[in-house]
Amino acid sequence: METKTLVEINNLTHLFRLTKSVAIKALSDVSFSINQGEILGIVGESGSGKSTLARCLMNIHKPYKGEIFYKGINICDKKQFAANKKMLQKNRQIIFQDSNSSLNQRMSIREILAEPLEIQKLFKTAAEREEHMRYHMSFVGLEPRFLDLYPPEISGGQRQRVSIARALEMRPELLVADEPVASLDVSIQAQIINLFKHLQEEHHFTLLFIAHDLAMVEFLCDRVGVMYHGHLVELAETKELFNNPVHAYTKALLSAIPVPDPRIERGRKILEFEGVDMTVRHDFNDIGNGHFVLQDEGVTV
Repeated sequence: METKTLVEINNLTHLFRLTKSVAIKALSDVSFSINQGEILGIVGESGSGKSTLARCLMNIHKPYKGEIFYKGINICDKKQFAANKKMLQKNRQIIFQDSNSSLNQRMSIREILAEPLEIQKLFKTAAEREEHMRYHMSFVGLEPRFLDLYPPEISGGQRQRVSIARALEMRPELLVADEPVASLDVSIQAQIINLFKHLQEEHHFTLLFIAHDLAMVEFLCDRVGVMYHGHLVELAETKELFNNPVHAYTKALLSAIPVPDPRIERGRKILEFEGVDMTVRHDFNDIGNGHFVLQDEGVTV
């Protein structure tokens, strides 16, 4: 079966300015593609650039350099983005790590779910919209009575299910899940991951899944990319990456996966990784028109 590319990222670089002369490089020349209908996992330690990558892909951050193509549309180009804004806002959805801050605490669940549907004008009548919301609430395992509640009145796992329902009710082609279970307890994490797998099989959307938990990624994803200090150091089929890691950092990550057997765990050796970080600090000078000259400082970590 022919594989279609949904997203193509070329040489993506992003900076966060600290002062007029100093910036942090969060992403450095990242390039990869996401195929239609696949689940691509992105893993790496905190500060590796995973969330920045997700936010650039969703046009929350404007990249310093590089291109992102969604269905052939360069979403980093102002004119192309403006010409396709409505489609891009509907077809790409993101689920954030912290459902507590991503849901308006002063809006009921019904109002939270209705807002994007009203903005996109997807239904002619309130009755049709209500039926659509109830369907997606039941799809994520929540009863219709939750529509009358407010986020502070429900648990963290339930709030995250509301976030998933809000994203899926738009019938997206691309769903970005930025560490969606990191703040939940283990039992709820398993429920949410199984839910993602089930929903993806039902809806056939493309999922970019960002996580710390490698065992979770192995269970859910078709391919896995490994981020280290803003660089994509390895990208492979899930089975291949877990069985035959190539990069030293990937090997160190895999060696740190806990083993449930305490006897094996006691004798297990965790590999150490020493690399050169070229992304910690950058001095730059204005050369006019908003451009900067970057001077890398290599720092051994």
